[in-house]
Amino acid sequence: MKKRIIIRTTLFLGLLLFMQQTISFGKILFYSAQKDTASFIKLEGTVLNAVTGNPVIFASVFIEGTHIGTVTNTEGRFILKVPSDYFDHKIGFSSLGYKQKFMTVSSMKDISRTIRLQPDVIPIPAVVVRKLDPVSLIKGAMKRVSENYGKRPAMMTAFYRETVRKGASKYLSVGEAVLDVYKASYSNNLDMDRVSVYKGRKAIYVKREDTLMVKLQGGPVTAFYLDLAKNPGDILSSYVFDYYDYSMGGQVKIDGRPTYVIHFDQKDTVSIPLYRGTLYLDTSSLAIVQAEYEISPKQIDQAARYLILKKPARLHVDVLSAAYLVKYRHLDGKWVLNYMRLENHFRTKWAKKWFRSNYTILSEAAVTDIDYENVKKPKYRESFKWNEIFTEEVSAFEDPDFWGPNNVIQPEESIQEAIQKISRKLKKHE
Repeated sequence: MKKRIIIRTTLFLGLLLFMQQTISFGKILFYSAQKDTASFIKLEGTVLNAVTGNPVIFASVFIEGTHIGTVTNTEGRFILKVPSDYFDHKIGFSSLGYKQKFMTVSSMKDISRTIRLQPDVIPIPAVVVRKLDPVSLIKGAMKRVSENYGKRPAMMTAFYRETVRKGASKYLSVGEAVLDVYKASYSNNLDMDRVSVYKGRKAIYVKREDTLMVKLQGGPVTAFYLDLAKNPGDILSSYVFDYYDYSMGGQVKIDGRPTYVIHFDQKDTVSIPLYRGTLYLDTSSLAIVQAEYEISPKQIDQAARYLILKKPARLHVDVLSAAYLVKYRHLDGKWVLNYMRLENHFRTKWAKKWFRSNYTILSEAAVTDIDYENVKKPKYRESFKWNEIFTEEVSAFEDPDFWGPNNVIQPEESIQEAIQKISRKLKKHE
């Protein structure tokens, strides 16, 4: 196994566990400003599977022909706030394995609707599946990256959220930010993305009796590193193909486009933690449409060696799971980055103590706008760094007036609900 795999994994997934040294913190409040009086339409509803009635999680919700969009949460719910000028536009709903559906914006105004998506699975005859070589398809996808994702750099506006939770419901910290992202050209491997924080805020809920604080290193930079088309890493780089087993999983439709389903898992002979998951490749262009993956259970017992960068000597940490999701959206003939999510679960135990504690780190970023014309690469000193911790740095970007009446961070609030609350500010910034 090549040594660089271990190094890259460490950079990609670095986490910090610290003993808590601070005094009790309460919920952080931000000063109120004037109410948002701009003319907007609030669209909300729930996306369900039309057959089973189950929620369709992470379904794309977008205004046709624009960059405005969001994704549904784990309950299938969404909230999207759009300018009144889009009253006559259509709102679209799509998710992998479902038929795309459109409704008029006007039909959803001030009404919470239930949108039912019809499954759209394409069965593939076994003889066809056997002729498809998943490795050849992946290699073809990587060769077409610059063609499918564009050769020009772009500026993106994104909303980022990061939460640390102890147990099922006790939040230790929540951070949010509006990001300016320089999205480097997909044809230039030497040109890297740069992420800068435009506005940010945090809330800390640690109390004196809490003995441990969990922090994520890299924050928003880590989220954008999940862009596998730009950063193939230990999943899509050619040097790792020999370490995985691949299988075809048929086809599904995403936004009405047939998509190959490729499953992968690290081989039994690989002795370090790699990944298992599913890739979705557009059948006509071989573009990477979506990727869902996690650290493989085969070596997850070894994962703490690579994910934990610092911890107290008397603390034992087990990695229960580490899962990742990246979604792209087809827009103006190209595929653009749309949504990234990282979710890690840990179990900790202090030496000579009976009790264990579980921690969850969740970070996610949703792209709200992309601009190919007004591109300005942030200076390195203005960009967020790999070794920085978001909740420690975000105070420098606080601006109570920016958040207006939404001056309290709501830990249980979805990223979609957070975005719609500041949609006017985002639009003005863009």
